[in-house]
Amino acid sequence: MTLRIDYSMTISPPPESSPVGSVDRALIVLEILAGAGPTGMTLREIASESALNKASVHRLLRALMYRGFAEQVLPEQNYRLGSALPILASRFEQEENMALLLAPALAAISQEARELVHLGRLDGAHVLYLDKVEPERALRVWSRVGSRALAARTAMGRAMLAADGVNGQALAPYSRATEDPQQSPGAVISLPRLESVIADTAARGWSIEVEENEPGIACVGVALTRPGGRSFAVSITGPIERMDEQRRAEIGALLRDRLTELGPHGFQVASVP
Repeated sequence: MTLRIDYSMTISPPPESSPVGSVDRALIVLEILAGAGPTGMTLREIASESALNKASVHRLLRALMYRGFAEQVLPEQNYRLGSALPILASRFEQEENMALLLAPALAAISQEARELVHLGRLDGAHVLYLDKVEPERALRVWSRVGSRALAARTAMGRAMLAADGVNGQALAPYSRATEDPQQSPGAVISLPRLESVIADTAARGWSIEVEENEPGIACVGVALTRPGGRSFAVSITGPIERMDEQRRAEIGALLRDRLTELGPHGFQVASVP
């Protein structure tokens, strides 16, 4: 991680009033249905809560039903959310949107820790860096979004391997990758060493790496998991003079706390025994 680039994203503020009234009314109905639960609500109840007339609400519901965003519950004929909405949310939460979903958490963590924060996922024997937030301080650690580093050498890789339950001989390919002269230079991580590191990470709930991926640099990582899906990890990286053992423990706790509070829906911080 040696090349510095700027990586930023801005989101336009919402307009003061809806430019399309019919769309706004449909969204109001969706919000009401979201609070109605699986039993749904009657047409009269939706009209009353939305302050719209029944005819307008009925037309909006028919349009939402056509696209699968609403459905009727038999035999009561109540209306509730349809299956299209959770499918849409699931598509949004796929990995290509993880940088957007975790942007508030990464920014909050970097501001509190005053260190470089990364988001990454496993890519074979490597970690792929998906996003980063840099601190405003004099001494920084430079990195590049889109770069890769060997999972066995990195805090993020170790956190994800532990969270995914990779152990024993299943760790051998990750260890062997550190011995390959064609890979990026760094420490060779033997299989017994990697097994010990992953076991410690699983028991502790956060991972560490000290000068094994880059001289003078230490990292702490925590994994985010989801049922049936790919794991991700967030790390805090800093110069070793700011990352002694006590500070690494504080950062590990900070990562777990903030990701528990601010992590996207459907993900959870890797559990500990």
